[in-house]
Amino acid sequence: MLIYKKFIFFIIILLFIIIGSFNYFKYNDVITYFATDISNSGYLVNLIDEKGFGKNPSLNFNNSSCKVLNFYDISNNCNNFITKFYNNDFLDKIKNIINEEKLFFIDPIIDPLAFVIQLYKENDFMSYHFDTNFSLGKRYTVIIPLYLNEFNTSYLTIKDKSKNEKKIIIPIGKAIVYNGDNVLHKVSKQEIGGERISLIINLTTNSNYSLLGKYLQKVRNYMFINYTW
Repeated sequence: MLIYKKFIFFIIILLFIIIGSFNYFKYNDVITYFATDISNSGYLVNLIDEKGFGKNPSLNFNNSSCKVLNFYDISNNCNNFITKFYNNDFLDKIKNIINEEKLFFIDPIIDPLAFVIQLYKENDFMSYHFDTNFSLGKRYTVIIPLYLNEFNTSYLTIKDKSKNEKKIIIPIGKAIVYNGDNVLHKVSKQEIGGERISLIINLTTNSNYSLLGKYLQKVRNYMFINYTW
């Protein structure tokens, strides 16, 4: 049974690698900034420490380490961010920024991590990856900093089209939107005393899924719960 599980896990990882490789052909390193009405929210640190789900690098092959609040955690503990950003006015704002006629939130029932808050403290990081996109539309990722302290060394870092590493600095009061599934990116390691909290919102131009897409999303959710991937 253990060998069987390892084989299935290997096939799943291979499938995600194959999907990620196709993203090289659609590479898009455009990062667009916009303003947000957010002030430094330091109270979230203790809340996420207590309520957040911990990503464990010893389980996820050293892929990531941080604390996470999914959509339902946010709804139960800091619903003001859902009220502020999970609405049609915010969608219309992003549509105008990226010049897309249609744009949708990803259903949290399908993907609870489509609207998520992440806390990066000492030694937390996320390795290079493409975001997964199993919907039938183009995926856009919005990152909104909620808290940065003076010791923060944790930044979104991308590889541009020339494969040069580029640090993306987003101050409080600003946010970015980009094609997270079409650009290779990571979160750099947090040093001693550093604290960084971000809200990540994933959007799509088509909220429908193929049967394969629905299955792969369920697999992705399983990987998060069981391997903190």
